Amino acid sequence: MSIARLTEQVLDTERDRVFQYAPIGGYAGDPELRRQLAAHHATEPERIFVTNGSLQALDLVAAHLVNPGDVVYAEAPTYDRAVQIFQRHGARVVGVPLESDGLDTAELARRLESEVPVLLYTIPDFQNPSGVTMNGSKRRELLRLAAAYGFTVLEDTPYRELRYTGTAPASLAELDTSGQVIAIGSLSKVLSPGLRIGYVIGDPALVRRLADRAEGVYLSPAPLSQAIAVRCLAEDLLRSNVERVRQLMAPRLDAAVEAVRAQLGEVLVAVPEGGYYVTVHLPVKTGEATFLAAARDAGVALTRGSAFYPDGTAPPEGTLFLRLPFQAMEPAEFTAGIGRLAALAAW
Repeated sequence: MSIARLTEQVLDTERDRVFQYAPIGGYAGDPELRRQLAAHHATEPERIFVTNGSLQALDLVAAHLVNPGDVVYAEAPTYDRAVQIFQRHGARVVGVPLESDGLDTAELARRLESEVPVLLYTIPDFQNPSGVTMNGSKRRELLRLAAAYGFTVLEDTPYRELRYTGTAPASLAELDTSGQVIAIGSLSKVLSPGLRIGYVIGDPALVRRLADRAEGVYLSPAPLSQAIAVRCLAEDLLRSNVERVRQLMAPRLDAAVEAVRAQLGEVLVAVPEGGYYVTVHLPVKTGEATFLAAARDAGVALTRGSAFYPDGTAPPEGTLFLRLPFQAMEPAEFTAGIGRLAALAAW
């Protein structure tokens, strides 16, 4: 069953409901969708708040937790739009170095001796932009530090289910025993970005506060999208779609890693076991703007890697951080692009 066919079913049977406002007053999302998402994450529906995409979830959580002047810690590099959201709410975003196996928790412990953030933002699984996954021991150490110093861990998990090899470590939310973790999820990467379904997993009191705050922002969510998502989960479309993505992406990831190693050398930030990105610290003899312009002229469109680093942090000296998405490219196309980068780096 396709999303299009399920949408037709919704329009045939629920049109009177889905083209009206959702209920007003503490509405946390379609009750059936909350139940399904709770079952998917082995939690309770009262802990689920559904939003119009995960960025809206992040923005609402930031509005709830962050006051002007607060400090937010984030991995360096990290998702640039998350940094923008925290800064928009008045936070000073401080980068904590990211290693090939996750956040540098030893450096985090040193930082905490002099400055405690209101929250730490992390993408622990196949991180955007680096592709890094935080190992189990670092996850436990992060939670120990959060409990000891009293800051919130904001766990963003859009890629967690896109694992192609290996075994997944327990999520931070699963390991949390002291109530320090708020998790953000999304159906964009695993079902459909067009549905704009994100969600927060937190304690029921947080869900109620977010629902009240959200009503003042957008009055009510879009019932049509949430009703379609209900049908998709009921038909097990999420599981089957994830399996198709895994089958398609696993060979693309292998080919991407092979191409980078063969043509650029040992420059990978990490060797991912899933997700959408491989990334490199590429030694270059020129500045970022010059290199990106030359790459564009050579037919390779790249995102500005420095944008992923919070203020005061940067890639290793003499290198550029390059995020290389492989998910939408055939292996031969990706390999050809890496060849062009190799030629440019040899200047």
